[in-house]
Amino acid sequence: MKILFLIPTVLFALCVSSANAQMERTTYQIFDVDSVKIVTFDLVGDFDIHAWAGSNILVETNIQIWDASREILNFLIKDGRYDVTKDSTAAPNTDVLAIHTKNPERKPIKRRDGRECREQATTKIFFPDIFQLSEDKKVLTRIEPDNKG
Repeated sequence: MKILFLIPTVLFALCVSSANAQMERTTYQIFDVDSVKIVTFDLVGDFDIHAWAGSNILVETNIQIWDASREILNFLIKDGRYDVTKDSTAAPNTDVLAIHTKNPERKPIKRRDGRECREQATTKIFFPDIFQLSEDKKVLTRIEPDNKG
């Protein structure tokens, strides 16, 4: 008798947990800064910025979406919703690199039934430790080696 009661309870719990499922993915982008002296940021959303021993700027974006299918998440990533990009008007060998959010306006994600999906995208930026970060966290300046012998 207990088993007959337990089976529907377990099935209901599985249905409820899958209806509120969370999709998560992390994307990575790399920006070369070999000849760059200044990097500026114009990013939308939450982001953290950290120095590291690498020679490039690494942008790591963690995307979490609730009540959406894997196909929706894959489409949003492929469409570039969470991408950052460098300024396309800048010459390739310029001293200044501008990094900005590709799609600054992120409209709510809606399912076919009209319900909105909850979304959270958090970006971490890792910059080479040969740069100094401004207090407002929007500008990196290359640290020039001290030429005083």
